Amino acid sequence: MELLAATEEASPCDAGFNSCSLLYKLSGNGDFAVDGGVVLDKIGQVLIILVAAFFLRWLVNRAIGRIIKQVTSIKGPQSIAELADKLGSGNSRRDELLGDRGEKRAETLTGVLQHVAGIVIFTIAFMLVLSAFDVNLAPILASAGIAGIAIGFGAQNLVQDYLAGIFILIEDQYGVGDFVDVGDASGEVVDMGLRVTTLRSLDGTLWYMRNGQILRVGNSSQSWAYVVVDTPLPPSADLDRVGEVITAVAAAFAEDEAWRDHILREPEYLGPTEVTIDEVKVRLGVRTASDQQWAAGRELRRRVSEALREEGIISSTSGRIYVPRTMASGEAAGADGATA
Repeated sequence: MELLAATEEASPCDAGFNSCSLLYKLSGNGDFAVDGGVVLDKIGQVLIILVAAFFLRWLVNRAIGRIIKQVTSIKGPQSIAELADKLGSGNSRRDELLGDRGEKRAETLTGVLQHVAGIVIFTIAFMLVLSAFDVNLAPILASAGIAGIAIGFGAQNLVQDYLAGIFILIEDQYGVGDFVDVGDASGEVVDMGLRVTTLRSLDGTLWYMRNGQILRVGNSSQSWAYVVVDTPLPPSADLDRVGEVITAVAAAFAEDEAWRDHILREPEYLGPTEVTIDEVKVRLGVRTASDQQWAAGRELRRRVSEALREEGIISSTSGRIYVPRTMASGEAAGADGATA
């Protein structure tokens, strides 16, 4: 008992159970116990900080995912809801138009915010680890602040690009798969980041647009689109008869089972929109779902062209009857519309 008491009194470790006392009891070496205890204590602090950082990141990511999901699950504005009610399949079609987009937007926003949150959390964890090893953080923070100011002045365009990318994501100006016109380029959005948006144009060219340089965006893939079909006709065409033919074609198109669910409003025949000495243009307009606007436009043009050919309003060989008004030396055109 006296020997045990003398051993405890000679222990170089602090009172209580800790790493140092445990090592001292196992080895009986005071120097090893002190040095090893310090190392084990530092390792324990680092492990606690890392575990806390990973747990906090998981918790924050989970919260971000739920919040973004709730925010993006809110349906579109009332005007879109009113348009969707006019669709043949009602709410299911509205979910098809807006639900997928909301899911993609939620996925994009969640990924960006979780990435930013992870950087912040692990940066703080790294500073706490340095603090655990008794590293003075004041000079580091001061140097980082000065460096940040210098980088901020030298990389204003980079900061502008990132801020613009954040607002583009938050405001849902466009997303991957949308067909957009950003002024200098137009095409399908194939990739979207905080700094650069990548577009694929119709001819296959890949455009890299800095988000900070995008001043305006025309998005052809949100909610609905208005398909305009302009048909050039000879000046001598019977416009009343042309209107009847095109109106009948449009009505049949709207009632077609294959296209009925994509039509938001009844097609509108707008009549002549442009008159010159060589031709008259008549216009047909129809509001469709944004994902079907190009297909609907091609189908309408095909049907209108075939119907006008069947009625003899346009030629089956040249595409339209051309009656020239300017003739050399006063010569008149032939009965078949060919030039002299």
